[in-house]
Amino acid sequence: MSDLPRFVRAEPADVDACARLIADAWCDFDQAAWLVPDRRQRRTILGEVARIHLEHALFYGTVEAISDGTAVAVWFDRYRPLPSPLDYEQRLCTVAGSSCHRFAALGKLLDDHRAPDGYEHLAFVAVTPGLRGRGRGLALVRHHLAKLDRADIPTYADAAANSAREFYRQLGYTPTCTVEVPNGSRVCLMWRPASGVDDETD
Repeated sequence: MSDLPRFVRAEPADVDACARLIADAWCDFDQAAWLVPDRRQRRTILGEVARIHLEHALFYGTVEAISDGTAVAVWFDRYRPLPSPLDYEQRLCTVAGSSCHRFAALGKLLDDHRAPDGYEHLAFVAVTPGLRGRGRGLALVRHHLAKLDRADIPTYADAAANSAREFYRQLGYTPTCTVEVPNGSRVCLMWRPASGVDDETD
């Protein structure tokens, strides 16, 4: 890991690049085709929806990245109930069009199965496609988890693919429940207690 760039806190000027990374990651998930059936519009819409959540996280959480822009992690503070993004329904309909009800339904489905507050929520982790599997995502998340462990704060994560479940398992997360999406795919909600044990490497 000694060759990894430094970790930085993202700023508003970084939102575009972070949204593109997250859209690339979302496109790999089974849920993407259900969320946005139109393949030609999928990546664009995923990126625009990601932008809404990124901007929200700048105020109600933490967006951290590797300084060369190859990985991003988005955390929400859920020590108390988290408000929705400003004008969320209107903004979602504007950027997602006919897919907006699917995004809203998936968000509600996951929220209904997750504890309402008392933790940080790791909402997104994305790595540049050609650099996946080289430890960048693990290093970035571990960087933030170390701070949470010192503050005795637990976290949740949503694993939308088998590879994501293994990724989170290496970070000390364990499954709490599995949520079935209307297209038959599943999202595994995973919990990591404060000071979770994490001795494995990617």
